[in-house]
Amino acid sequence: MYTELLDYLRTVDFFIEAEGKPSSMNNFVNKYNRDFHETLSIYDDGIILLQEDANKWGLELRLYVRTCPPANVKALGFTHNDAYRNDFSYRLNSNKIVKYLFEQGYRIGMN
Repeated sequence: MYTELLDYLRTVDFFIEAEGKPSSMNNFVNKYNRDFHETLSIYDDGIILLQEDANKWGLELRLYVRTCPPANVKALGFTHNDAYRNDFSYRLNSNKIVKYLFEQGYRIGMN
């Protein structure tokens, strides 16, 4: 499905994070731990816990890489990142793709 992305990620360090309000984050962490037999907590690196009244609709999953991916991978929606995770210059906001990466064995945090 995302063969070119997986091929690229095998050659670089990358970071996965989840951001959300406490209500959605607690549900996410519980499901993540149950599905992947992990012990993730809302205090771990890679978890961004917002205030309950934050202007967010739901949980966001993001993938960060240090350098610009090849065009075929960048086309998945990677954008230049100046604001978050200073050591990662590009990010992809995609719950669908990050959930796929979880299914392939990748986890929240450094990979």
